[in-house]
Amino acid sequence: MTPITHAIEFTGAGVTLVGPGGILADEPALAAFAGARVLTGHAAGAAAHAAPLFASSRYLEALDTLPLARTRPLVASNADLLFQQLGALAGRLGLAEYPLVAAVSGAYSLEELRLLLGIARAAGLTVRGLVDAGVAATAREMSMPRALYLDLEMHRAVLTELVRGAGLRRGRVDVADGIGLNAAEQVLRAHVARAFVAATRFDPLHQASSERELLARLPAWRALAVRDGGVQATLTHAGRQHQIRVEAEALAGALAPFGAEVLRLVRAARRAGEVLTLFAGARVGEVPGLRERLASLAGVTLIVLPCGAAAAGALAAAAEIEGPEPALLRRLAAAAPALPASALDPGQLPGEAPTHVVFAGRAWALGAEPLLAGRGVSGSRAIAWTGAPAGVSRVHCSLLAVAGEAVLEDLSRYGTYVNGERVERRVRLAVGDRVGLGAPGAEFELVRIVG
Repeated sequence: MTPITHAIEFTGAGVTLVGPGGILADEPALAAFAGARVLTGHAAGAAAHAAPLFASSRYLEALDTLPLARTRPLVASNADLLFQQLGALAGRLGLAEYPLVAAVSGAYSLEELRLLLGIARAAGLTVRGLVDAGVAATAREMSMPRALYLDLEMHRAVLTELVRGAGLRRGRVDVADGIGLNAAEQVLRAHVARAFVAATRFDPLHQASSERELLARLPAWRALAVRDGGVQATLTHAGRQHQIRVEAEALAGALAPFGAEVLRLVRAARRAGEVLTLFAGARVGEVPGLRERLASLAGVTLIVLPCGAAAAGALAAAAEIEGPEPALLRRLAAAAPALPASALDPGQLPGEAPTHVVFAGRAWALGAEPLLAGRGVSGSRAIAWTGAPAGVSRVHCSLLAVAGEAVLEDLSRYGTYVNGERVERRVRLAVGDRVGLGAPGAEFELVRIVG
């Protein structure tokens, strides 16, 4: 096989391509009709501002073949819009020469990923494998048992749970619609327009031409305000210049309700009392005040990753991702070492690791000797019950304390679930985790008993 030298990242925010020298393209999910032509990415900006009814920024978040309200020759669906963008990208950069691996948003369904692969193939791209974007972005950074990865797309926020065991795997994915870059941009547009009215009595939203100028300049103003704490914003209308000072603090204040929604999403995924690392995509750092709000969460360490981190991570792990038929990987071999064989007693478990598993009103201590669960186990180190429901194996799983961690290993034919997510062989456990066996079966709870 030809060695993989390029990787591409697909999220609802856009498409990012990396090669041996770094980022080759970073295009927003934006398409606009300009006469008979279809413009995509950065080229669509002016046309989208001029005629928003003939523009779309949702096609990478709602990837389907349903008819669009407005069409053009060869463009009848969201799938066609993505095909136009990938075709233009492939032609401009000569991508037909390079096989790729792809990092993809955790919000995509399997049906959407199948369609994505078909569109890429039709556009001349050879995709040899897919990997979850959160896993790819953090595989080289992740050293803790559990973390979260937050990314902002055009119209939604995606929060991915990351769990480190023998490798790094994706856990639960939470999607919050309406909390995306577009919503933040709408808030900033209204705030800056009001600031112009208050300072100069000029309303840039009153005329289409000045509104288009405001929309075109707003991304640069926002970036400068975040970098420098403020920016001088100038608009010209009817031969007259209007200028105001836009402060980053004021922009952050306007976005406070938006930030509160993002924080609510993170808090809902965080376990009580958990000391947590939160990885964030580069776009999180571009929203005024959001980085600071997330970093202010007690017990949270925020790491904002650079642009293209998921694509770069996929490229670094290309040998693991590629295969004869492209398939989605939800785990990678993380740089952190696998669990060692040495074991500790529950009393030696550090921090907030669980010490006991509770089932049917009884607590069993975790220790160096495995605690077995199933319908055919027996002895003092066994959780057994007669009349077990369907889906419970004779020896279903084991739980033990190893190297200062509580660890579960799935031994069943039917699967073991932690907080609703199926375990792939072995996983670390935390206080409050719920282990499910059978269907509907039973649940164990992990607790920490001290003193």
